[in-house]
Amino acid sequence: MLLSILAVLVVLSPIVIVHEFGHFLACRLTGIRVNEFSFGFGKILWHKKSGDTDYQIRAIPFGGFVEPAGPMFHPENATEPPKPYEFAAKKWYAKFFMVVNGALFNYLLAAVLFMGLAYFKGVPQTDPTRLSATVGETVTGYPAEKIDLQPGDVIVKLNDKDIHNWQELNDALAAREGDLTITFLRDGQTQTKIIKDNEFNADKPKVLGITVQPEYEDVGVWRAVGLGFYQCYYWTALSLTSLAHSFKQKKAPELAGPIGIVNVIHKAAHRNIVDFIFLIALLSVAVGMFNLFPIPILDGGYALVYLWEGLTHKLPTEKTLNIAVNCGLYLLILLVVYASYSDIKRIFFPAKPAAAVTQTADEKTSSPEVKNVQD
Repeated sequence: MLLSILAVLVVLSPIVIVHEFGHFLACRLTGIRVNEFSFGFGKILWHKKSGDTDYQIRAIPFGGFVEPAGPMFHPENATEPPKPYEFAAKKWYAKFFMVVNGALFNYLLAAVLFMGLAYFKGVPQTDPTRLSATVGETVTGYPAEKIDLQPGDVIVKLNDKDIHNWQELNDALAAREGDLTITFLRDGQTQTKIIKDNEFNADKPKVLGITVQPEYEDVGVWRAVGLGFYQCYYWTALSLTSLAHSFKQKKAPELAGPIGIVNVIHKAAHRNIVDFIFLIALLSVAVGMFNLFPIPILDGGYALVYLWEGLTHKLPTEKTLNIAVNCGLYLLILLVVYASYSDIKRIFFPAKPAAAVTQTADEKTSSPEVKNVQD
């Protein structure tokens, strides 16, 4: 339990701090005074005033905020113009830059983490002819589980055909007719087991139910940099495409709320450091992308207002802004409630396992170039 709590803090803290630092840096670059830079909400546990800014750590370590000087929008009935260092006094493009820079820094954090994973761990080999036929995981209810194949087992023969790589394994399975004799190495010892034809799943008669154990190849710095930024693009595009597909099919989108995020962090904390770092990067992409949605009350909603100001040279009326913010707040509450409901349904009342073999977390670690090789 303690490990999971610490994991949540370790995952969310850099995402929040980097996001708020993006806003803070944009304020500094555009001449906006920052009154408070806070990590967390609630009671102030520690603070230090430096210059015009009060730096704070608060009791509830989920979230944070940067408070620029002055209101976000100058009141229509104000008798004096905003002071030069206040947010409302700046040009539309400075305000736009300030509100989007938090999300951009989330993307930058994700890109750096993806780069590090690619450079230090390497990129998974995707050529099945160069992958050894080593078991990564087995899937419940499939023949591999029934004969107790274990991660790390190396398949060397199917019936009378020698197996040297994953491609040959796939080809041999595709040509299988009747019973299957499988020979594999475990801890240097050769073992042979027989799978009867009727033990294969009727809907997947050529599937053993195993996933490939990833093998990694080293990459240079520049390719790692490219992969880091490409991963940010890939996961953003994948998420937006999935949402668009759900709306097109008139289906409820798959969303993860607070419960789901904590559950994913809990699982990652009990796996390995690579999965853990990958999760921080992936959540940072999600936070950056979500904050850029053009929903009033989110950064993207404010960005839309300032784009409108740039095009029309005027802001929406205060009444219009208040209505938009309230609508955005209600929409955000509905999204959180729906996502939390989906989390509870998915975690505590899971559907029956799909028949397809699923991709392992390791395969998703370093690069979206990785293809899931299934047999």
